[in-house]
Amino acid sequence: MKFEDNCTKPLGYLMTHADQIIAEMHASRQPIIITHNGEPCAVVQDFESYERQHDALIMLQLFARWKEVPASRRDEKALAPKREMMKAEPKLRRVRKAG
Repeated sequence: MKFEDNCTKPLGYLMTHADQIIAEMHASRQPIIITHNGEPCAVVQDFESYERQHDALIMLQLFARWKEVPASRRDEKALAPKREMMKAEPKLRRVRKAG
């Protein structure tokens, strides 16, 4: 996977310029890839982006569970993942708006 040069920083740079890297992340909303010996070893991202990514993963997991249930099964157990997804969505929106 190729990354842009402006979003890739060596580990030593992170250790000496953490405040500058954090300011860049807030301004661009782009994650920063940290490298060690030229190889990617970590990703640093702002908290708001992390929350959005986490919420999206939760919704995808719930949707995947709901899609696994055959359409012919319409009992309570089959509808449980869909109900969970519907209950989670407003809660995630409230959390996002509060932040």
